[in-house]
Amino acid sequence: MNAQISKVLCYIETHLDTRLDVKVLARVAGYSPYHFSRIFKMCVGESVISYTTRLRLEKASFKMININKSIIEIAFEAGFETPNGFNKAFKKIFDITPTEYKSRRMNLLQSYKDKMMQTPKIVERETTHIVYVREIGGYEKSSEIAWEKLSKQLNDFSNNFKDESVNIKLDPKEAEIIGICHDDPSITAEENIRYDASLAWGKKEIDFLSEQGFDTKEIPDGKYAMVLYKGNYTKAIDSWMALYTWCEENGYTFRDYPPFEKYLNLPQDVKEEELLTEIYLPIKEKT
Repeated sequence: MNAQISKVLCYIETHLDTRLDVKVLARVAGYSPYHFSRIFKMCVGESVISYTTRLRLEKASFKMININKSIIEIAFEAGFETPNGFNKAFKKIFDITPTEYKSRRMNLLQSYKDKMMQTPKIVERETTHIVYVREIGGYEKSSEIAWEKLSKQLNDFSNNFKDESVNIKLDPKEAEIIGICHDDPSITAEENIRYDASLAWGKKEIDFLSEQGFDTKEIPDGKYAMVLYKGNYTKAIDSWMALYTWCEENGYTFRDYPPFEKYLNLPQDVKEEELLTEIYLPIKEKT
């Protein structure tokens, strides 16, 4: 994807609670507003207004698992001036009213209540600096493509970069292997699901890769609910949903950053039933 549009997408995702004016986004991209709107739609497949509205509504739908938040509160947090406007926009996207959606979502989460493989832990993480490649589509396929692209980009760079004066260690064995799962497949249409294949090194290494044209960003520090899942990646959904339920039952609310997976071993090294994945949900302190 166009590097400037990738920069804008990252900006949008971290500023959904603010007013996202097209002129501001065009400045972030370094384009004129006219050219920005055309290039954005060509790269993303949606207008910038449609894209930001959809992300705000999907984010709002996620907040509905919080029993302490009213739909009116969620509507205002999503940037809608009236509950009626929120209801109409929500139904257009999800083909169901917010009230009906909230009821169904809570019932769905309860069905996963007893499917946790391990007891969750509350952990503190420092800011994580990552290099990443994003792919769009169902997680099983998009993750495979994203990892292939990231691996090729880094291998090609390593083979071609010969400046021995630069003291940078990009050893894959020293990196955290992280998959950022932006979207809930039960909410977001498959063709819009976003997955980031990511490797985390130190800030020095990631800043260096950024200077070389790689896409980089940060996973914020803070508190996370974490559970260890063992087995095939395609069957991890039970642990994902059970962790959401556990957080809700234990009074935790979620921070506005996507959850992620940390892969402790790889399919080429172990049998699929021995794969180990840590699932992280960013949470707030209990109130």
